[in-house]
Amino acid sequence: MELFDQLGAEIESLWLEKNYNEELLPAVAKDTLKRADLPSKLSAWDVVEWSLKQTDLPRQRDPRGNFGDPPITVFSGPRFHIDIYFWFEGTTGIHQHGFCGAFQVLLGSSIHSWYEWDRHEVVNTFAETGEMRLKTCEILEVGDVQEIWAGNQYIHALFHLDQPSATIVVRTDRSPLHLPQFEYHKPSLALDPFFEQETATKKLQIVSALIRAKRPDADSQIIDLLNRSDLQTSVSILSQLRGLLRSNHMSQLFKLEGPKARFDAFLSVVRERHGALGDTLAAVFDHRDRLDDILNRRDFVTNPEHRFFMALLLNVDERTRILGLVKHRFPDTDPVEKVLDWVFDLAETRVVGVETPNALGIPDFGDPEMFVLENMLHGKTDEEIRQAFSAENPGAEIGEAIAKIREAVIFRPLV
Repeated sequence: MELFDQLGAEIESLWLEKNYNEELLPAVAKDTLKRADLPSKLSAWDVVEWSLKQTDLPRQRDPRGNFGDPPITVFSGPRFHIDIYFWFEGTTGIHQHGFCGAFQVLLGSSIHSWYEWDRHEVVNTFAETGEMRLKTCEILEVGDVQEIWAGNQYIHALFHLDQPSATIVVRTDRSPLHLPQFEYHKPSLALDPFFEQETATKKLQIVSALIRAKRPDADSQIIDLLNRSDLQTSVSILSQLRGLLRSNHMSQLFKLEGPKARFDAFLSVVRERHGALGDTLAAVFDHRDRLDDILNRRDFVTNPEHRFFMALLLNVDERTRILGLVKHRFPDTDPVEKVLDWVFDLAETRVVGVETPNALGIPDFGDPEMFVLENMLHGKTDEEIRQAFSAENPGAEIGEAIAKIREAVIFRPLV
């Protein structure tokens, strides 16, 4: 573990020569991490064993474990520190940082997506709308290093493919000029996830109590609250309601009017009050629904390749990028054929105890659907697919299969 002291001392010396210029720390940290090559010299479990044996650890910068599962500070200096972050769950959260530095993969692998943000409207200091564009997407593996820049020049997401994964992070505490540290919600919303206002927080707790108490006037009181709430508070209320209403308990409780119908009623109030900004929220929650559908299906499968495929569908919205990442992971195979093999396997996978036809969630998925998907993966139009199918199967119709693939939530990133 002296390796971390050596790493910290070298970064300190090199950064001091740069007069602690935060714009230069990412490059200094990246180069030093590469030279040290710690993943070849120790494991994440060495860090765990060392941590448990110490009578007194270095000053822990995140003792409550708000970021990482857990985070372990292995070097604590006056202007920066070095953490080891463990991760057990993949997350699609897209965020920027209020600090700078660099990170290196110590254990596992991740899908790393880097975005650009074109701001359209500043709602207030803690919320804005805009357009997100995927800049780069790659798979990071053990030993890979990335610089971290503060602010919106580095908006990214890491989806950890292995359980657990671990990263070495060299970072400052915070960069005041690059706050708030926005979290981005596709397709077009940025929010400060750390914003707190006591009255709003207490009202959220009361909303939860109304729902859990099954109060007959819960909906009317919540609608009245939404009619008097700003956009940011409305997002918080809707997010909380969505979680409560989608739980199994609540689904069984409100059989006459399903959870989605109730949530849509709340959302319509916000759309009417906030106009175009309310429509932005509707698109955000629609995107969350798509991600949740794929996440739920990913929980049904254990095959690492199938889970990798679904991780791509969760994080990448473009067919060419998805196929490129498949080729990167499996360089000796044709990416289209690989995807088709996975789809066939998932279509044949039955899920015990869940009302779903297969792991894809698509009933009667057979040869016509596979034909359509294969042609779509090759960039064929619907009309070209109809003609090709008709040539092989005179008099047969393929329109229903085309519609089934086009409408399937799981295939939306591919088609």
